[in-house]
Amino acid sequence: MFLLTAGAQADSDASPRILRLNVADTAVQFLDPALNYDFIGWRLEFATCARLLSYADRPREARLVPEVARGFPLVSRDGKRYTFRLRRGFRFSDGSAVTAASFARAVERALDPRQQSPAASFIGDLLGADRVLAGKATRPRGLRVAGDTITFVLSEPRADFLSRLSMPFFCAVPPSLEVDPKGVNVLPGAGPYYIASFEADRSIVLRRNPFYGGTRPQRWDEMRVSLNVDVNQSYLQVRRGEVDLDLSGLPPSAHGPLTKQYKLNRGRYFVTPGQTIAYIALNTSRPFFRDASVRQAVAFAIDRTALMRVGGLNAGLPNDQILPPGIPGYRPRTIYPNRPDVARAKALLAGKSGTIVLYAGNDPVSRSQAEIVRVNLQAIGITVRVRTFPFAVQIGKAGTRGDPFDMNLIGWFADYPDPYDFINVLLYGKTIAKANNVNTAYFNDPGFNAKMEAASRLAGAPRARAYAQLDLELTRSAPFVVFGNLTTREFVSARLGCPMTNATAGGLNLVMLCERKN
Repeated sequence: MFLLTAGAQADSDASPRILRLNVADTAVQFLDPALNYDFIGWRLEFATCARLLSYADRPREARLVPEVARGFPLVSRDGKRYTFRLRRGFRFSDGSAVTAASFARAVERALDPRQQSPAASFIGDLLGADRVLAGKATRPRGLRVAGDTITFVLSEPRADFLSRLSMPFFCAVPPSLEVDPKGVNVLPGAGPYYIASFEADRSIVLRRNPFYGGTRPQRWDEMRVSLNVDVNQSYLQVRRGEVDLDLSGLPPSAHGPLTKQYKLNRGRYFVTPGQTIAYIALNTSRPFFRDASVRQAVAFAIDRTALMRVGGLNAGLPNDQILPPGIPGYRPRTIYPNRPDVARAKALLAGKSGTIVLYAGNDPVSRSQAEIVRVNLQAIGITVRVRTFPFAVQIGKAGTRGDPFDMNLIGWFADYPDPYDFINVLLYGKTIAKANNVNTAYFNDPGFNAKMEAASRLAGAPRARAYAQLDLELTRSAPFVVFGNLTTREFVSARLGCPMTNATAGGLNLVMLCERKN
């Protein structure tokens, strides 16, 4: 999911049962499961979502466990058919029952071309999905519902299908939930919480689901989220105990003092290594970056060390590869330098110059990184015009095919620990749509598409080897330029306890947080 590379007033009626959250310098674009695909939105959705299989609420764990499903699915011998039976007792926050049709509706909405959902690329291997995507059917023939049973039939075996099915895109939704490309952002939830209100650019309120039928804790009556809070104000609010946590980030200058005062992971300041990349997508649908030599010139020209340093202490490490450490297929290599090689970059450009547009976030770190990129490329004869936006706006603009940009400075956090989620999701060209694209390089190379398709069919060691080779070849081709692997850094109020991270929560697990005992 997309990741930032980088005020609200205290509630006079706050109680120990209200978790007070900020989002600094940006908002959340969507809460509709079919459209929500950013780091902050998913953290909230992990509290409102109920899935067939989910990830255990255990520290740093990425193990799938049954949630609404009674157990793991019955899988056919050929590896194409997955059959789940559902538990009884799960209900939406309006009291209605969660049924097999609830999960079928999530898939139908993901595939409906009117919805323009980024989830379509994760479920497109169901039999008949192509007909739904083409507007010729409403349900793929590989999706079957009978009573408390739901069956998925794939066109061919896929090693990562259960991981994909466990993404928040495929949370249970009411069977009557309509298709809306603008998003249905207030809807009943089947998880421990539900979305009670969503005021665009201002606030979100999650409330305890009174009909929740699962086993995850419900330690808060409400989670109140204030959006677009100034990052410095938000930091001071957490220090004073007026807010419990900022989901977006901290001022770069805060990390040194926080490390000195609280140390790491000892109660208030947490630094979590993540399977993440910070990168600059080069828009290959625009003339300037159609030539791989020009893209490679940018990869040699940027200062990865400086780009990571502006994030402050504990931000992460410079890197140049698409696959991050910890993802199957990762092999440590050095293809491009951490410091600029201006001579090599100029040789690759062979005298070419031009003026290009860079999209970036408007938070302090992204602004500083954009300026570094501007200066780095000026040194090789490329003029960069920087345009900054709130994170949610940047995602929407860069994800719209034809928007007038050449570079997009962004980050990516693993949806699940598999190389498909970095290589196929970010660079497979056949899934490019009109809007909500995550392939903001708009890279659509037939040869690479075929290699990605072949790799996705493999399992185990052959899969890892195939993706390691793709990582090497794509990093050299440079449809985007990776400059580092990021951590998640969080600072909590003095009253918060029970801190826990797991591999897919993207930081502290909001559901597990509690109030400290005096």
